[in-house]
Amino acid sequence: VKMKVAPARINHLSIAALATLLLHIFPLSLSFTPPHRGGCRLFLDTADTNEWDALLPRGMFYGVTTNPTLLERANEPCTVENLHKLASKALQYTDEFMCQSWGATADDLFQTGMAISEYDRERVVIKVPVTATGAEAASKLTKAGVRICFTACYNK
Repeated sequence: VKMKVAPARINHLSIAALATLLLHIFPLSLSFTPPHRGGCRLFLDTADTNEWDALLPRGMFYGVTTNPTLLERANEPCTVENLHKLASKALQYTDEFMCQSWGATADDLFQTGMAISEYDRERVVIKVPVTATGAEAASKLTKAGVRICFTACYNK
């Protein structure tokens, strides 16, 4: 089980430039932010459903988060259909399922994010890379009512 740690620096964009870009793209995005739910929220960062079976019933995790690399390590197909299956399982024990969209263009990221989040737009959060392409896709996703989370780790 891994803990999520933010990287010390973000390639190609400074934090100030990123903040300016995000505020420009998402001036009304607060309407998509759920109300504050309290202190710390822990997410189980794996696609290994055996780990889910062992840890999620304990009730300590707010949600599950995964990405294409973790899916591959767990021998889980990185497909929309399989992510819907995994979301169904994770959401039996948790409040949120976060998974990463994929694609080479903003439109690819958007289309994949829409398809993944179709399972449950309130409880499935789509992770998109902190890049200009990711920000463009995130803007489209939030306008379509999809909850998003930026991720600094992304491998095409």
